[in-house]
Amino acid sequence: MATIEARERGRADAASTSGSTASGRARAIDFCVFVDNAHGEAFERSGFAERLRSDPALDSMARHRQVKKEISEAYGALAQCRRAMRERGIDVHGSGRGVTFVELCSGRGFVSLVLVDAFPESKVRMIDNDTKMNVSHVERFCDPDQMSFHVMDVRSEECEKFVVDACESEGAECVVLVGVHLCGDLSHRAIEIYERVPGVAALVLSPCCLPRRRRHDAFGFHCKDIARSMSMSPYQCWTTQLYLRIPQDGSKRDMIVDDDVLSQQNAFLIARRPLNEPSLETLSLSSKLGCRVVAGRSRAKWRVVRDA
Repeated sequence: MATIEARERGRADAASTSGSTASGRARAIDFCVFVDNAHGEAFERSGFAERLRSDPALDSMARHRQVKKEISEAYGALAQCRRAMRERGIDVHGSGRGVTFVELCSGRGFVSLVLVDAFPESKVRMIDNDTKMNVSHVERFCDPDQMSFHVMDVRSEECEKFVVDACESEGAECVVLVGVHLCGDLSHRAIEIYERVPGVAALVLSPCCLPRRRRHDAFGFHCKDIARSMSMSPYQCWTTQLYLRIPQDGSKRDMIVDDDVLSQQNAFLIARRPLNEPSLETLSLSSKLGCRVVAGRSRAKWRVVRDA
């Protein structure tokens, strides 16, 4: 790790003194230093690290002031994808043949680029509703058949059908739904898609901000009030509500706080459908007594209940 730090500091010093980038200015990536950070070390060992620093098509990403944070988030998601895939009997350090990743609200696709670099024979489908976003780097990064960008609303039926088609496409043996820092009720929508599309093998979700207050019966409406009454952070309360929302029928689920993700919103929710092994939860009474959050008109009336 000391070697990584020395190399990064040397690169930053060289960039700041010589301005050796294509634009003549040092970029944020030239000043990235990862110390005692597992995701930073994984980034340095990857082929994506050198490409991010040298490929002109990725220059806008390399210059972004939040690039260090984005790296930690992307490699945090990669680690959880590998964890979910391992239970499907997939070589998590192999080529990724037969695996399809569908990234919801992908933005410019930082997570998708990391996934396709880690699994060069996988397929990655990016979904986002921003029609003005420049994603020309996606076509330059690899073959369009391997990684592609699709404009659609995650809340729409079109998106859900797209995920169904991805599951039914030729060669798709394992479909992983990925959402990193999905805002508000988009996180709830990701869980809903996982629940409605049985062909999805796993969901890797990192929630972000809380849902907007709109209706008293909207999922997560009283999250801040509940958190205050329970002396916990609103984000912790929100992720817990989402965790309880993940269907238990035939699925395993986990909620993990990743300290190597350089963000205050550093929780991951992981759901997966094992191939043959029954879920531990399905072997307990919880298969008959499922948890759910019941809405109320005031914070005192919101509660977690078990269905009979």
